[in-house]
Amino acid sequence: MGGVDLLDSLIALYRTKIRSRKWYHKIVFHMMDFTLVNAWLLYRRDCKDCGIPKKEVYSLLKFKAEVASCLCNERKVLKKRGRPSHNVDRDLAEKKRRGSASSVPSTPVRQDHTDHWPVWVEKKGRCQYPGCTGIVKVQCSKCVTYLCFTADKNC
Repeated sequence: MGGVDLLDSLIALYRTKIRSRKWYHKIVFHMMDFTLVNAWLLYRRDCKDCGIPKKEVYSLLKFKAEVASCLCNERKVLKKRGRPSHNVDRDLAEKKRRGSASSVPSTPVRQDHTDHWPVWVEKKGRCQYPGCTGIVKVQCSKCVTYLCFTADKNC
């Protein structure tokens, strides 16, 4: 049972300590530690397969910190510095909107390929894709931006 002992020892290194009278809090945080350690082990294996040097591979503590910072910055937009380039980010920023401007999610959140589902809403809105002027009733569930999702267009 080498895998279980390794997992337990890695969880014990940086355990999320919480004191609570509610018994299920301990279970939830243990499961979070469990999944983060398993994700880190998979990350290490993938880095080894891709030939990434060991100096560039995150330690368990750094990996947990990166996951936490990504989750904390999920809805925050980072300002780009330097010379502008022609890409979707700039086109989204320059696109004119009616009414109050909605915030565009950060690039890692937009491009993470998880939990982006179309949601049909009652209120109509203008498509946020650069170059598209359609008025639609479909929003992305994660980014909360209007996008064309019809048989003719799929922005």
